Amino acid sequence: MVLSSVSPNISRKIFIIGTTLLFISPAFALGDGARNLLLIIAMGISPILFLFYPIIKIKTDLPLIIFILMSIFFPLLNHPESMRWSTVLYGCMFVIYFMTLTKVLYISDIDADGYLRFLKVLIFAYFIVLVIQQICVLTGLPILNVSNYNPETPWKLNSLMSEPEHSGRMMAILMYSYLTIKENVTRKVLILKEEWRDDKGGWIAFLWSMITMMSAGAYLFLLIVLFKFFNRKTLFSLLILLSIIIVIVRIFEIDSFMRTYRLAVATFSFDMREMVRADHSGALRIIPAMVCFDQINLASFDGWFGKGIDFISTIMSKSIWGVQQGYTGGGLLLYAVEYGFLPFILITLFSFKICYDTSNKIASIAFWFFSVFLTGINLQITWAVIMLFYTNKEILKRCHCFS
Repeated sequence: MVLSSVSPNISRKIFIIGTTLLFISPAFALGDGARNLLLIIAMGISPILFLFYPIIKIKTDLPLIIFILMSIFFPLLNHPESMRWSTVLYGCMFVIYFMTLTKVLYISDIDADGYLRFLKVLIFAYFIVLVIQQICVLTGLPILNVSNYNPETPWKLNSLMSEPEHSGRMMAILMYSYLTIKENVTRKVLILKEEWRDDKGGWIAFLWSMITMMSAGAYLFLLIVLFKFFNRKTLFSLLILLSIIIVIVRIFEIDSFMRTYRLAVATFSFDMREMVRADHSGALRIIPAMVCFDQINLASFDGWFGKGIDFISTIMSKSIWGVQQGYTGGGLLLYAVEYGFLPFILITLFSFKICYDTSNKIASIAFWFFSVFLTGINLQITWAVIMLFYTNKEILKRCHCFS
């Protein structure tokens, strides 16, 4: 293996800058489709770092290179009339950027303590920006870093991502990562009461943000983080706590909580109309995957090699009430339909293996399912989550806490 000519110290700084661009999406940098232009620039120049980090990581590089080749050649050869290079190359840029950051991380000298400080700074950054935004709303001042804002819901604020739901998701996975590293480094089972006593500031920043962001998704991910503190002995307490939350929500009719509750109930019915009635916005994060699943046919050639780019956008408005023609979605299952089952199963297994945590099975699966499987390849949030889980495992290996 050839080692990088870049020093571990410089590599650590490059890694922190590179991942920060992946973990935040400031409003001033947002372009068409709320794409992070700073991140796009970084992704565009990241292949240059391959010259300085000539490292081959077979377990990550090989499956991702195969995935890139499939993503290019399957639609190009099977449905050339639908080939859209901008879409394909944008997805490939995310993959290459992830590969680049894994190489930089390998050479960097970042340790568990440094990584914990980095995560905590990000959590406080989200909190501080959100509080400033809330003060702006309260005083009538122009809102700092505002994006995707609706005056009809003035307290639903985006903090450091392009929308509140994404900020809630990022804060949750950052806190989850912080707790995971801390738990393994200290080799102690985390107890919520002790954590609160030891780090009130961090918990206040996290809980205030998750609760006051007014995002239904944030409440869901808050529960996933808190689930880390429950085991078989505390399962009964968890059920009681959830029951109390549901009762309080129903009594006070808190809209965001109520929509999440109604959507969860409707989802188990697998009735798309009921899901849309319960929460139209939330349903659009789940129903497109159901539509895509119905389109998969492994008995056909297109089932394995794809029906062509943008195929889903031609049928989605016919399947879901209340969406415009051309609407698309479906997460990784969209890839199964448009690019074929082979690249879909490859990226699904690859991402699941990275995100799955044997010590926190349910929480890690939930994060992967909602933030990768139901999200898709061409979104910043997807690769931010994959990168965080990958970094968590690499840091724990580095401090001999993980095999």
